[in-house]
Amino acid sequence: MMNAEEKNTFLEHFLYVLPFLNELSVKDIGVGLTDREKYLLYKPGKELDMNVSPGTLIKPGSAVVQAMEEKRRIVVRGDKTLFGMPYIAVACPVFGKSGDVIGCAVISESAKLQDTIKGMASSLSDNITMLASTTEEISAQSEEISVLISTLAEDSLNSQVQVKNTSQVIGMIKNVAAQTNLLGLNAAIEAARVGDLGRGFSVVAEEIRKLSTNSTASIKEIDTIINMVQTDSDRIYHNLTRIKEAVSQIAAAIINVASAAQETGDLVHQLNAMADNLSSDNK
Repeated sequence: MMNAEEKNTFLEHFLYVLPFLNELSVKDIGVGLTDREKYLLYKPGKELDMNVSPGTLIKPGSAVVQAMEEKRRIVVRGDKTLFGMPYIAVACPVFGKSGDVIGCAVISESAKLQDTIKGMASSLSDNITMLASTTEEISAQSEEISVLISTLAEDSLNSQVQVKNTSQVIGMIKNVAAQTNLLGLNAAIEAARVGDLGRGFSVVAEEIRKLSTNSTASIKEIDTIINMVQTDSDRIYHNLTRIKEAVSQIAAAIINVASAAQETGDLVHQLNAMADNLSSDNK
């Protein structure tokens, strides 16, 4: 067992060294030293001041009490019930020469950094969840649009085929109209050759030629319309092809965004774990 004078001498070494830790640490920390009952030293940080002075009794349930009772290093996050604000404390028991616990050294810092990191991690997690949900929705809509465009493109091709078939039919009608016109002309010639006997037949031949002329004019109009339809159909098919390519590029970009969101989500978990480690004894 150490006598009182030895204990005081041993603790005095800590009293001399501990105040320098505030200046040596890159963090804003407060340092304290206790014997078995009371604080011998407390030097606050810039933000965190626990309002402890030499002679203040140790509070039950604090990191200091736990470290001395369990005779080991303790890292805890304390709420504001003990010292009026949340904090993170690292307490180490001080042993005498005989192995008895004669006091405790404690370093404390504000939990503000931990809370800020956890808040950022939570906000990022919410944003990533929303991004992932939106990405899935856009991806599903892109697939639907791609299917719709494929259907429209197929319909456009079928329309082009039908237009070509119609052109062939128009060609046949043109040929019929030309033959009808030739037939009407021959009939008129024959009617003129036979004179008065061919007058009635001449009227019929004239009507046939009028029908052929009207049919030819109508066919030209239809042919013009068909050509316009053919041009529009070609343009629509070309545009649909370009849109389909653009949708495919969008789908690929969405996959990259989803992958990046997943990687960011992993980083958020790491950030959250780092925040938790600030108040855990992982030594």
